[in-house]
Amino acid sequence: MKLIEFDGMEFKIADEALLVRPIRELFLKDKTQRKEAFWKQISYLWFMCDPRSTYQYIIDSDERSEEIKKQEGLGEDWQPSDLLKEAMDCYRKQTITTSAILLEGMRKGIDKLSTFLGTTDFTDKTVASMTSALRQIPELARALVEAEKSLAKDFATDDKARGTAQKAVGEDV
Repeated sequence: MKLIEFDGMEFKIADEALLVRPIRELFLKDKTQRKEAFWKQISYLWFMCDPRSTYQYIIDSDERSEEIKKQEGLGEDWQPSDLLKEAMDCYRKQTITTSAILLEGMRKGIDKLSTFLGTTDFTDKTVASMTSALRQIPELARALVEAEKSLAKDFATDDKARGTAQKAVGEDV
């Protein structure tokens, strides 16, 4: 599902996103002309939920939330409304792919490995187990990059042949 569209130097909410009831209600609830409250909420939603978000490296959702709130100027006391939480749940369901699931699992695994390497006392662990873990890092990094590329392909493929566009012969095969 596409959430935001860019039109030159401006961005707008994607038409298909407004078909999702909680997102549409957030949009309609903000009566201001520039929809600033709506955009802050949508920014929070995207950064928290979209697998392509630059904040996805923060595995702990509470930590991710705090960083996003700082970045977006939402204030420390700001909390997502029930309607925004519902919109986030809907968006997560609409953007889930096999690649996204794989990527999330890999990020969690890499985070655990990083924590292990950062907290290990060399007197407690053998050098062999440390070198084994270190050897896996480049392979995991390559696999993570491939999973991110696969996710990008999933989203690019979803955006094809919408509206009046026509698929080429054999494109469904």
